[in-house]
Amino acid sequence: MTPQYHQLLNSVLKFLSIRPRSRREIEIYLTKKTSDTALINQVIDKLTNFKLIDDAAFSKWLVESRSRSRPRGRRLLIQELKTKGVDISNLPSPVSSLDETELAKNALQKKLKIWDRLPRRDFRLKTTRFLYSRGFSWDVIEKVLKNVYNKNNVN
Repeated sequence: MTPQYHQLLNSVLKFLSIRPRSRREIEIYLTKKTSDTALINQVIDKLTNFKLIDDAAFSKWLVESRSRSRPRGRRLLIQELKTKGVDISNLPSPVSSLDETELAKNALQKKLKIWDRLPRRDFRLKTTRFLYSRGFSWDVIEKVLKNVYNKNNVN
């Protein structure tokens, strides 16, 4: 193997040490480093053999990470996976197993403390906009709002 190969491999390993990456993200990273497609393919094959590139594992990690830190709906998660270059049609989707209602409730928890004193109409408008901007569907938003109204007795 050439010194350039080892240099590329080391730099991509540093890139992967920060967080998991999709195959497409790594391809883009490597094309910024070199224009030699044969060398890029060698590095990607080596990483794939060592299971450092796995779009299924990456998509599972991304969905779990987003669900913990900043809950989002299916629509936004699928959009983010596509942005990262993951072809979700070929993978078992970790997005399909999500309980969107629970995620929406979790996303709304911090805001409830601020918004629960608002009039019912303003509360409904703010929560609906907030949840929709986080990628939740109208059905999920309605379920969550009905549940919140019953628990918090919003004005």
